[in-house]
Amino acid sequence: MNKRVRMRRMVADVIDKSERIAISSHIRPDADSIGSGLALYLILKQLKKDVHYYNIDRAPFPLTELPGFDAIEYQQIYPQSFDVVILVEGGTEERSGMSNLGDYFTINIDHHATSALCCDLNWVIPDASAAGELIYELALELGIQLTRDIGFNLFAAISSDTGSFKYSNTSARALRIAAQLVKKCHFTPVEVSDVLFYSNHIEKVRMIQRVLSTLELHLNQKVAMIDFRREFLRRLALKDIETEDVISIARSIRGVEVTLFFKEIGDNYYRISIRSRGEVSSQEVAKVFKGGGHTHAAGFFYRGNIEAAKLEILDVIREQLK
Repeated sequence: MNKRVRMRRMVADVIDKSERIAISSHIRPDADSIGSGLALYLILKQLKKDVHYYNIDRAPFPLTELPGFDAIEYQQIYPQSFDVVILVEGGTEERSGMSNLGDYFTINIDHHATSALCCDLNWVIPDASAAGELIYELALELGIQLTRDIGFNLFAAISSDTGSFKYSNTSARALRIAAQLVKKCHFTPVEVSDVLFYSNHIEKVRMIQRVLSTLELHLNQKVAMIDFRREFLRRLALKDIETEDVISIARSIRGVEVTLFFKEIGDNYYRISIRSRGEVSSQEVAKVFKGGGHTHAAGFFYRGNIEAAKLEILDVIREQLK
């Protein structure tokens, strides 16, 4: 029995024996963490568990359109009593934003190779394309009926993290699971795409225009950089939005091997997303700055001047390009 199956069965066993279960995903959630978390919530509801889904940060539009989104509550888990806390891509207090996790039996479900193995049970499978893959397998292990809402959320999770099945993490397994979800759950891929990729407000399109106006090319045009500044939100009357598609546009430039997206989240404080292709490892770049992720998709936080950050990161990438 391989690790993937063994750990899945252990997770299912804990769930079977538990009555009160809390779910949480990571701060600043994306479509994989939200889609997977919502699918898990619906699975546990079907099993008649007393389940609550708590997050610290509200997901941006259009993730708010995913089935069951209103079930998410925004508060700390502690000091409420639960038999188990399941953390979807959020296996630490820092990553989840939840405090006092040591007071609970915790399960970490993740597909990031850099995921901290701090929980009581860590189901971390780096070769999974998305956490949604693992939740799908867990659903089968638990013997639940795959409903339309469960399937929709899982397809959204996998589709988003694979870039609509375009990224290098798109595997035969991911495609098979996606096909099974469409076959069994009575929705079409275009319905998911319409929610995730084709429901932009005009203000978001204007924001994308502003972000792309910051485009810089470096190292013989092999590195693209774009910036998202807080003033863009104020000037466009936006609160927050999903920005993954912005980096995808810059990433599509022919000849670009690394794309860096600097998102300003505080004074001299940035979340930096890295996307790469070929031999350049986003994960190795992120590790230098105490971040993590996957080979071709990673990120980290940087406190300091943005121009200094760009120079430091370019030095790291330059070594890889050699």
